[in-house]
Amino acid sequence: MQQHIIALIDCDCFYVSCERKDNISLQGKPVCVMTSNSDKGIIVSRSKEAKALGIKMGAPYFQVKHTHKNAICVPARLERYAQISNMVMEVIKTFSPDVEVVSVDEAYVDLTGLNKVYKTSYTQIIQNIRQCIWDKLQIPVSIGLSCSKTLSKLASDMAKNTGGIFVIRPDKIQEIIGDIKIEQICGIGHKNSLNLNYYGVFTVNDFLNKDNVWIKKVLGINGFNLKQELLGNATSLVNKNPVAPQSVQDTKSFEDFTDSLEFLQHSLNTHVHASCKKLRQWNGFCGGIEVMLRTKDFKILSIGTRFEKLTNSDFDITTSAQKLLQTIYRPNLVYRSVGITLKHLCYGKQVQQSLFEQTTPYDDKLLRVLDELDNKFGQGKVKIGM
Repeated sequence: MQQHIIALIDCDCFYVSCERKDNISLQGKPVCVMTSNSDKGIIVSRSKEAKALGIKMGAPYFQVKHTHKNAICVPARLERYAQISNMVMEVIKTFSPDVEVVSVDEAYVDLTGLNKVYKTSYTQIIQNIRQCIWDKLQIPVSIGLSCSKTLSKLASDMAKNTGGIFVIRPDKIQEIIGDIKIEQICGIGHKNSLNLNYYGVFTVNDFLNKDNVWIKKVLGINGFNLKQELLGNATSLVNKNPVAPQSVQDTKSFEDFTDSLEFLQHSLNTHVHASCKKLRQWNGFCGGIEVMLRTKDFKILSIGTRFEKLTNSDFDITTSAQKLLQTIYRPNLVYRSVGITLKHLCYGKQVQQSLFEQTTPYDDKLLRVLDELDNKFGQGKVKIGM
């Protein structure tokens, strides 16, 4: 099996970084980005200086302006952030054509063989990418490097505390990640982690020490693929032209933990829009959803529902998603992420029609038009009046 070299590039405090790019006077100051320019706005991004002041993610602006008068709070400019995101991705593509954009501030890049092209080490290549993005755009990034997507994701998380670069070498994998709790690994959900814990699997090393037959029996082929990824054998390759997904998931860890329901609701709306937009791009429809909350200590709360009719509408899915969020939210817990998964997907001609019931999927043509306007003029330029 060919060994791939994959990097995950993650923009640091992206919204704040974008504001600082456009206004250099904000460098070194406690900056917060909020949802709107009103007392009802909530904090969705903070600089390290703002974090040091004790400003919490999801804090309402009307409180922050009284308790932290030195903080600079600015309203989010999503269309501008999308423009800067595109510029970051274009810089990355000057180093490798194999770039898979996974969110507004994250991208996987396949660097396999480019050490010979550039006549330098892979570590030096990612250092050059990081420096180039800063020199051209003044956007700081963290880059994780390894031989699978799963490992490069773990490395990018570690890079945030190691100067922006972290490498998990093939011969150091278990030494570096072996003691990580299994529930912290992307791809292990709440039910799977509880099941693995029942069998005495609590860490990555515990998981890797299980034989393949046992893993396939307990977790199926996905569990086997995850083990291969953790061993450094890439089973999910960087794909700049991805195929239609079997499910669409959108989630991202917060910059800091929060117990704010309002912040969770706002974040969930953002994830719903992103996932629905992706689904419409594939001419797809979903028959159900699952909402997930991940707590500070990595416990996962999730709940799902099925729809009577297939849909790709933000409105339908947001209404259901918010009800599910209300069901699993616990005010006494602190959360690190929220997300949504669109499930039971059908695409185009795959949609089956019933002989007895009206089951035509709801294709939201208005939102398709807004998607086109977003792509042409920038996200948020055109909004629906309520």
